[in-house]
Amino acid sequence: MKIVDINCLVGHWPFRKLYKNTFADLAEIHRENGIEYGFVSSLNSIFYNDPFEGEEELHNIIKGTAYRHILTINPSLPYFAEDIRAGVELFNVSGVRIYPCYHDYMLNCEDMDRLCRILSEYNLPLFLTLRMEDERLNYIIKPQPVNLEDIRLFSVRNRNLKIILLNIRLGEITRLKELLIDQDNVYIDTSGLKDQLFSIEKLTATLGADKIIYGSEYPLFCLKSTLLEVVKAEIDENSKEKILFSNSERLYKLRNND
Repeated sequence: MKIVDINCLVGHWPFRKLYKNTFADLAEIHRENGIEYGFVSSLNSIFYNDPFEGEEELHNIIKGTAYRHILTINPSLPYFAEDIRAGVELFNVSGVRIYPCYHDYMLNCEDMDRLCRILSEYNLPLFLTLRMEDERLNYIIKPQPVNLEDIRLFSVRNRNLKIILLNIRLGEITRLKELLIDQDNVYIDTSGLKDQLFSIEKLTATLGADKIIYGSEYPLFCLKSTLLEVVKAEIDENSKEKILFSNSERLYKLRNND
Protein backbone atom coordinates (compact mmCIF):
# COMPACT_ATOMS: atom_id res chain seq x y z
CA MET A 1 0.00 0.00 0.00
CA LYS A 2 1.38 3.42 -0.97
CA ILE A 3 1.88 5.99 1.80
CA VAL A 4 2.33 9.78 1.65
CA ASP A 5 3.04 12.10 4.60
CA ILE A 6 0.99 15.30 4.34
CA ASN A 7 2.64 17.00 7.34
CA CYS A 8 6.42 16.83 7.68
CA LEU A 9 9.08 19.46 8.27
CA VAL A 10 12.80 20.16 8.15
CA GLY A 11 14.79 22.78 10.03
CA HIS A 12 15.46 23.98 13.55
CA TRP A 13 13.02 24.22 16.45
CA PRO A 14 14.02 27.01 18.86
CA PHE A 15 12.40 25.49 21.95
CA ARG A 16 14.15 22.11 22.16
CA LYS A 17 16.91 20.24 20.38
CA LEU A 18 15.82 17.99 17.52
CA TYR A 19 18.29 15.20 16.81
CA LYS A 20 16.80 14.20 13.44
CA ASN A 21 15.77 17.41 11.70
CA THR A 22 17.47 17.39 8.29
CA PHE A 23 15.97 16.40 4.97
CA ALA A 24 18.30 13.39 4.89
CA ASP A 25 16.84 12.29 8.25
CA LEU A 26 13.30 12.77 6.96
CA ALA A 27 13.92 10.87 3.72
CA GLU A 28 15.58 8.02 5.64
CA ILE A 29 12.74 7.50 8.11
CA HIS A 30 10.24 7.71 5.27
CA ARG A 31 12.11 4.99 3.36
CA GLU A 32 12.31 2.81 6.47
CA ASN A 33 8.54 3.01 6.86
CA GLY A 34 7.55 2.64 3.21
CA ILE A 35 6.54 6.28 2.73
CA GLU A 36 7.01 7.44 -0.86
CA TYR A 37 7.25 11.19 -0.28
CA GLY A 38 5.94 14.01 1.85
CA PHE A 39 4.42 17.48 1.67
CA VAL A 40 7.28 19.22 3.46
CA SER A 41 7.48 22.62 5.15
CA SER A 42 10.33 24.63 6.65
CA LEU A 43 10.52 24.95 10.43
CA ASN A 44 12.96 27.82 9.95
CA SER A 45 10.45 29.90 8.00
CA ILE A 46 8.10 30.08 10.97
CA PHE A 47 10.63 32.17 12.89
CA TYR A 48 12.70 34.01 10.26
CA ASN A 49 11.98 37.73 9.93
CA ASP A 50 11.78 37.04 6.20
CA PRO A 51 10.10 33.61 5.82
CA PHE A 52 11.02 33.45 2.14
CA GLU A 53 14.67 32.94 3.08
CA GLY A 54 13.66 29.62 4.61
CA GLU A 55 11.69 28.74 1.48
CA GLU A 56 14.73 29.29 -0.71
CA GLU A 57 16.67 26.95 1.60
CA LEU A 58 13.96 24.31 1.42
CA HIS A 59 13.67 24.52 -2.35
CA ASN A 60 17.39 23.94 -2.80
CA ILE A 61 17.27 20.98 -0.41
CA ILE A 62 14.35 19.09 -1.98
CA LYS A 63 14.66 19.98 -5.68
CA GLY A 64 14.99 16.92 -7.85
CA THR A 65 13.15 14.73 -5.32
CA ALA A 66 9.54 13.54 -5.19
CA TYR A 67 8.79 15.76 -2.18
CA ARG A 68 6.18 18.52 -2.51
CA HIS A 69 7.06 21.99 -1.27
CA ILE A 70 4.56 23.64 1.08
CA LEU A 71 5.22 27.37 1.38
CA THR A 72 5.11 28.98 4.83
CA ILE A 73 3.35 32.36 4.79
CA ASN A 74 2.66 34.94 7.49
CA PRO A 75 -0.14 37.10 6.01
CA SER A 76 0.44 39.83 8.58
CA LEU A 77 3.83 40.60 7.01
CA PRO A 78 4.33 42.95 4.03
CA TYR A 79 4.86 41.38 0.61
CA PHE A 80 3.34 38.00 1.52
CA ALA A 81 1.41 38.05 -1.75
CA GLU A 82 4.64 38.49 -3.69
CA ASP A 83 6.12 35.56 -1.75
CA ILE A 84 3.26 33.31 -2.85
CA ARG A 85 3.65 34.32 -6.48
CA ALA A 86 7.39 33.75 -6.31
CA GLY A 87 6.82 30.40 -4.62
CA VAL A 88 4.54 29.31 -7.44
CA GLU A 89 6.78 30.58 -10.23
CA LEU A 90 10.18 29.61 -8.79
CA PHE A 91 9.46 26.61 -6.59
CA ASN A 92 6.22 25.13 -8.01
CA VAL A 93 4.80 24.90 -4.48
CA SER A 94 1.94 22.51 -3.81
CA GLY A 95 0.25 24.51 -1.05
CA VAL A 96 0.58 27.26 1.53
CA ARG A 97 0.92 26.71 5.27
CA ILE A 98 -0.01 29.26 7.93
CA TYR A 99 0.56 29.47 11.69
CA PRO A 100 -1.95 31.87 13.27
CA CYS A 101 -1.12 30.25 16.63
CA TYR A 102 2.44 31.66 16.43
CA HIS A 103 2.03 34.73 14.23
CA ASP A 104 -0.89 36.24 16.15
CA TYR A 105 -3.56 37.19 13.63
CA MET A 106 -7.21 36.30 13.26
CA LEU A 107 -8.68 34.16 10.50
CA ASN A 108 -11.28 36.83 9.72
CA CYS A 109 -8.77 39.63 9.05
CA GLU A 110 -8.38 41.43 5.71
CA ASP A 111 -4.95 39.90 5.12
CA MET A 112 -6.45 36.41 5.34
CA ASP A 113 -9.18 37.38 2.89
CA ARG A 114 -6.49 38.51 0.46
CA LEU A 115 -4.50 35.32 1.05
CA CYS A 116 -7.52 33.17 0.24
CA ARG A 117 -8.19 35.05 -3.00
CA ILE A 118 -4.61 34.45 -4.10
CA LEU A 119 -4.78 30.74 -3.21
CA SER A 120 -7.98 30.39 -5.22
CA GLU A 121 -6.30 32.12 -8.14
CA TYR A 122 -3.48 29.58 -8.10
CA ASN A 123 -5.67 26.61 -7.14
CA LEU A 124 -3.54 25.99 -4.03
CA PRO A 125 -4.76 24.28 -0.82
CA LEU A 126 -4.34 25.97 2.56
CA PHE A 127 -2.58 24.06 5.34
CA LEU A 128 -3.97 25.58 8.55
CA THR A 129 -1.84 24.71 11.61
CA LEU A 130 -3.82 24.62 14.84
CA ARG A 131 -0.74 23.99 16.99
CA MET A 132 2.77 22.56 16.74
CA GLU A 133 3.30 21.01 20.17
CA ASP A 134 1.26 20.63 23.33
CA GLU A 135 0.73 24.23 24.45
CA ARG A 136 1.85 23.32 27.98
CA LEU A 137 5.42 22.81 26.71
CA ASN A 138 5.81 26.45 25.72
CA TYR A 139 7.20 28.99 28.16
CA ILE A 140 9.41 31.34 26.12
CA ILE A 141 6.47 32.36 23.97
CA LYS A 142 2.87 31.31 24.43
CA PRO A 143 1.16 30.49 21.12
CA GLN A 144 -2.56 31.12 21.11
CA PRO A 145 -4.81 28.18 20.14
CA VAL A 146 -6.88 28.78 17.02
CA ASN A 147 -10.52 29.31 17.95
CA LEU A 148 -12.74 26.54 16.58
CA GLU A 149 -15.66 28.85 15.88
CA ASP A 150 -13.31 31.05 13.85
CA ILE A 151 -12.27 27.95 11.86
CA ARG A 152 -15.90 27.06 11.21
CA LEU A 153 -16.80 30.56 10.00
CA PHE A 154 -13.60 30.81 7.95
CA SER A 155 -14.27 27.47 6.23
CA VAL A 156 -17.86 28.38 5.42
CA ARG A 157 -16.74 31.71 3.99
CA ASN A 158 -14.13 30.00 1.79
CA ARG A 159 -15.99 27.00 0.40
CA ASN A 160 -14.02 27.16 -2.85
CA LEU A 161 -10.71 26.66 -1.00
CA LYS A 162 -9.29 23.29 0.05
CA ILE A 163 -8.34 23.54 3.74
CA ILE A 164 -6.33 20.95 5.69
CA LEU A 165 -6.50 21.30 9.48
CA LEU A 166 -3.14 20.17 10.89
CA ASN A 167 -2.55 18.77 14.40
CA ILE A 168 -6.19 18.88 15.36
CA ARG A 169 -7.29 16.77 18.33
CA LEU A 170 -10.13 14.29 18.42
CA GLY A 171 -12.25 16.39 20.76
CA GLU A 172 -11.87 19.39 18.45
CA ILE A 173 -12.84 17.27 15.44
CA THR A 174 -15.96 16.19 17.30
CA ARG A 175 -16.89 19.84 17.84
CA LEU A 176 -16.40 20.52 14.11
CA LYS A 177 -18.16 17.33 13.01
CA GLU A 178 -21.04 19.02 11.20
CA LEU A 179 -18.64 21.23 9.25
CA LEU A 180 -16.51 18.24 8.22
CA ILE A 181 -19.57 16.27 7.13
CA ASP A 182 -21.33 19.10 5.31
CA GLN A 183 -18.38 20.72 3.48
CA ASP A 184 -16.24 18.81 1.03
CA ASN A 185 -13.43 21.40 1.13
CA VAL A 186 -12.20 20.73 4.69
CA TYR A 187 -9.79 17.90 5.59
CA ILE A 188 -7.94 16.86 8.75
CA ASP A 189 -4.53 15.26 9.21
CA THR A 190 -3.76 12.49 11.70
CA SER A 191 -0.82 14.06 13.57
CA GLY A 192 -2.93 15.38 16.45
CA LEU A 193 -4.78 12.14 17.19
CA LYS A 194 -2.81 11.40 20.33
CA ASP A 195 -5.31 12.17 23.07
CA GLN A 196 -7.56 9.07 22.88
CA LEU A 197 -7.45 5.40 21.97
CA PHE A 198 -8.95 4.08 18.70
CA SER A 199 -9.11 7.58 17.20
CA ILE A 200 -9.03 6.39 13.58
CA GLU A 201 -11.79 3.87 14.19
CA LYS A 202 -13.95 6.54 15.83
CA LEU A 203 -13.33 9.06 13.06
CA THR A 204 -14.02 6.74 10.15
CA ALA A 205 -17.21 5.55 11.84
CA THR A 206 -18.38 9.17 12.12
CA LEU A 207 -16.88 10.93 9.09
CA GLY A 208 -15.82 8.16 6.73
CA ALA A 209 -12.27 8.09 5.37
CA ASP A 210 -12.48 10.73 2.61
CA LYS A 211 -11.61 13.68 4.91
CA ILE A 212 -8.69 12.10 6.82
CA ILE A 213 -5.09 12.36 5.57
CA TYR A 214 -2.03 10.79 7.13
CA GLY A 215 0.41 13.33 8.57
CA SER A 216 3.26 12.71 11.00
CA GLU A 217 4.46 16.20 11.99
CA TYR A 218 7.94 14.67 12.02
CA PRO A 219 10.46 15.60 13.47
CA LEU A 220 8.43 17.16 16.30
CA PHE A 221 6.43 13.94 16.72
CA CYS A 222 7.45 10.29 16.50
CA LEU A 223 6.67 9.15 12.97
CA LYS A 224 6.30 5.47 13.80
CA SER A 225 3.58 6.03 16.38
CA THR A 226 1.53 8.26 14.07
CA LEU A 227 1.84 5.72 11.26
CA LEU A 228 0.87 2.73 13.40
CA GLU A 229 -2.23 4.65 14.49
CA VAL A 230 -3.50 4.20 10.93
CA VAL A 231 -1.82 0.97 9.82
CA LYS A 232 -3.02 -0.97 12.87
CA ALA A 233 -6.49 0.56 12.95
CA GLU A 234 -9.36 -1.90 12.70
CA ILE A 235 -10.86 -0.40 9.57
CA ASP A 236 -11.20 -1.74 6.02
CA GLU A 237 -8.25 -1.64 3.62
CA ASN A 238 -9.98 0.78 1.24
CA SER A 239 -10.30 3.33 4.05
CA LYS A 240 -6.63 2.89 4.97
CA GLU A 241 -5.63 3.44 1.34
CA LYS A 242 -7.57 6.70 1.24
CA ILE A 243 -6.01 7.97 4.48
CA LEU A 244 -2.47 6.89 3.66
CA PHE A 245 -2.32 7.84 -0.01
CA SER A 246 -5.20 8.76 -2.28
CA ASN A 247 -6.63 11.68 -0.25
CA SER A 248 -3.27 13.48 -0.22
CA GLU A 249 -2.61 12.62 -3.85
CA ARG A 250 -5.83 14.44 -4.78
CA LEU A 251 -4.40 17.62 -3.30
CA TYR A 252 -1.33 17.39 -5.50
CA LYS A 253 -3.50 16.80 -8.53
CA LEU A 254 -5.57 19.83 -7.53
CA ARG A 255 -2.50 22.03 -7.92
CA ASN A 256 -1.32 20.45 -11.16
CA ASN A 257 -4.78 20.03 -12.76
CA ASP A 258 -4.11 16.35 -13.52
